[in-house]
Amino acid sequence: MDKIHNSKVDSWLMLLVVTLALFVLLASSLLAISGWALLALVLLLLAAVLPMWILMSTRYHIIGDELRVRAGPFRWRIELDRIDGVEPCHNAALAPALSKERLRLQYRASGRDKSAGTSRYVLLLSPEDRYQFIFDLGVADPETFDPETDPETE
Repeated sequence: MDKIHNSKVDSWLMLLVVTLALFVLLASSLLAISGWALLALVLLLLAAVLPMWILMSTRYHIIGDELRVRAGPFRWRIELDRIDGVEPCHNAALAPALSKERLRLQYRASGRDKSAGTSRYVLLLSPEDRYQFIFDLGVADPETFDPETDPETE
């Protein structure tokens, strides 16, 4: 299977990033005119280009038995059989998720037995269609999984 899921993007975040990029472009132009070209370039790259790159490229790609997560220059590769669970959440932590409606994906660091004492990790994602994403991962029973039920609010 080869399936791409784009990140859901909250409109407030889109507005914030675009406004920030325009402000930084203006500030960088003024700095460059004032003779601070190097500072202007650094500011432009870190405060405008990087957030726009993340906004435009955040996606979740399921290829064969692997989930590949991309957000700008950041990348994760997780084997599907290492995923222990997926549940809805509204955690505001920094993550490759551009919406407050997120999924908390728990996975093991190695392909060892689930009962073994392996390191566990969490990755927060926000696919546009959470139900279809869960179904495509194959980690939840599509008959019983409800992506609208948030365990943090129950």
